[in-house]
Amino acid sequence: MHPLTPTPPRIPQRVLVVGTPGVALTSLCQRLAEALDLPLVEPTDLSGPEDLVRLAAFEGWVTPIADEAGRAALLPRADLLVNLVHEEAGLRGLVKRTVRRIRAEPGPDLAWLTDVPRIRPGLPLARLEPADAAAWVAALVPPAH
Repeated sequence: MHPLTPTPPRIPQRVLVVGTPGVALTSLCQRLAEALDLPLVEPTDLSGPEDLVRLAAFEGWVTPIADEAGRAALLPRADLLVNLVHEEAGLRGLVKRTVRRIRAEPGPDLAWLTDVPRIRPGLPLARLEPADAAAWVAALVPPAH
């Protein structure tokens, strides 16, 4: 008789990514899509609420979301929510944040993330720094033997 093989962790098939738009967020989405062998669906590829409903019904995707309509349609179907925390440390980060506030450039409204445990109990939420993202994605999918 063969020894029992532990069941691998469930690999997510519908992944929402949130964070400050930019190179780090795009790179994380691309890495996730490649590692999970899922299509990356950019918000610009969606033409309206009908597309969000169709995407939500689809069985596999990685997409960054920024607006309330996207959250409403996709959060109920998500297997994983990833929050890319991109606050630059030190004086340089402080200056950038201050200039952004002076110019009244809004950052993404991520206050809704605190409600996720109530809205979707059990939905895994990963908070990642850009420097940790590549290693985290690599560990997400077990290596093939």
